[in-house]
This record gives sequence, C-alpha cells and structure tokens, in this order.
Amino acid sequence: MKVTVVRSGGFAGIEQRGQSDSATDPMLTRLVDRVDLASVPPPGRRPDQFLYEIDIDGDTATVGEAQLNGPLRELVHHVLGQGR
Repeated sequence: MKVTVVRSGGFAGIEQRGQSDSATDPMLTRLVDRVDLASVPPPGRRPDQFLYEIDIDGDTATVGEAQLNGPLRELVHHVLGQGR
C-alpha cells in the first residue's frame, strides 16, 4: 500500500510532499487502518490555511488543517516525516 500526502497553502504557499509504502514502513498499515477517508469533512474556507491532499492507494481526500485531527493527523505527520 502506498500513501502520498501533499501539504500546500499557508502564508508562503510552499508545498511539502511525502510518500510511504507499507512494504518498507511497517507502521503505515496500522496508521491507515485507523483512518476513514470517506468520513473526512471538506476543507472550510480559511485564509492562509494549509490543505492536505491524502492519497491512499488511489482513494483521495483533501483536508483543511482545522479538520486534521486524531488518527488522520498521525498519518499525515508520519508520511510527511518520511519525505524529509
């Protein structure tokens, strides 16, 4: 399973990208199992907020930073940390 996260927006508009694969990242499967992309609310319109585009094996969702919490936050931070 592959997970890609792209963070965009914010005041400076700098994009950050991370990708992880369960073949080389054993923790990824545990994190993904706790996330339901279908239940993610649409991002609200807030000036200068970060937007996170999350792709889990072709299933995608865009999340505003205000909606990024719990298991979804853990997943995003984990994947973005892999991209460094």
